[in-house]
Amino acid sequence: MISYIEEKEFRFQGLDRRTEMRLSLMVIPITVVLVGGAFIGMWVGFSINFDRLPVKLMTAMIIGLVLLIYGLVVKRAPHKEWVIRVVNNRLLITFGDQRFDIPLENLRRIENMGQQGFRYLTLVTKDGQQVRIRAGVTAMTPFSKEEDLHTVDQFIKYLKPYIDKHFNQKILKNKIVPVAFPNFGVYIVKSETIKYSFINKMTPGQVIVFGLALGLLFVFLMLQVLFYFMD
Repeated sequence: MISYIEEKEFRFQGLDRRTEMRLSLMVIPITVVLVGGAFIGMWVGFSINFDRLPVKLMTAMIIGLVLLIYGLVVKRAPHKEWVIRVVNNRLLITFGDQRFDIPLENLRRIENMGQQGFRYLTLVTKDGQQVRIRAGVTAMTPFSKEEDLHTVDQFIKYLKPYIDKHFNQKILKNKIVPVAFPNFGVYIVKSETIKYSFINKMTPGQVIVFGLALGLLFVFLMLQVLFYFMD
């Protein structure tokens, strides 16, 4: 028997994953053009030898510029408001021109992930539909305000009695912070067996190393592009 949940509405600022990925990809060519142009201008106009500049300084400059550009690009996103209405045990979700009508009994997985400054909330239905919500106030997730994070937390808190009754919580062995924020975790409907991926099986230390390796690889590739244009 499905538990009845009274009606309520939640509104907050954020992005969906598709918009987040699209904006992130836009930053790369913009950064290459701006940084490449600046470096070439200083090289030609002031005869600066970049081989003598500290790599750490150049890396910090590139990272700072990437975050600045990303913040400016996010501000120009056409849609940033999520509206979630709980009506007759259904989730009526709106984001821009996207509309979702999800019966609670059709939910298969709820992923409430992130850290203190951002939330990655994903709702997956039994028929494969996915709603990926992004809210954050960090330099890398400048989508929202603190009150928006609070609203996302309140939404999950509102659903928690239903989740506790109809879902099992997945044990995350790789989480770095034991309790990042209230109701952090992955919840799988009780009718399904919980499965663990390769990332789920990694230890927190392995996750940190993996993330740092990806970050260093990105910075290395950016430097290679700049050196290519300067040669």
